[in-house]
Amino acid sequence: QGFPFTFGLKLFTSFDKAAKSGVVPIPDPDEQSRESHGSHALLAVGYSDQSYSFIVRNSWGKYWGDNGYCYIPYDYMTDPNLCFDMWTVRQLASDDFGQDHWDNDDSVDYHYEEQDPDGNEEPNRGIEHFDNENDVFNDMANFAGKVIGSFISLAL
Repeated sequence: QGFPFTFGLKLFTSFDKAAKSGVVPIPDPDEQSRESHGSHALLAVGYSDQSYSFIVRNSWGKYWGDNGYCYIPYDYMTDPNLCFDMWTVRQLASDDFGQDHWDNDDSVDYHYEEQDPDGNEEPNRGIEHFDNENDVFNDMANFAGKVIGSFISLAL
């Protein structure tokens, strides 16, 4: 009916093959479950009758699979022992997203902090909380001062 749906999927070691191509194989009956992420939530956004697969968005970043997507065979997803807990939003009680329904409490300032300085993989991102609301301004002022200083030294 055209609605994306979330679902839980039991993952096996063969699921790791999808990390480069995005193509998820059907697990062998005697295959071991993954040590981490043995079950995982995913989002189905489409399907391909040509490849007999669902088109699925994973949450492991754009460097995993096919730009963050994978292709899971119908037989994998229709096996109730492997795929479970499917949910979709088909209708909203209200589609009024006007300002009256906004949460205007924006008192917490979050910044991403790089966790992997080597740059070999997509970095894990942690959220760092700053209490001082002037930190962003001070960081930008310091950055601008360095950039302007660089331009001045180049002009001399």
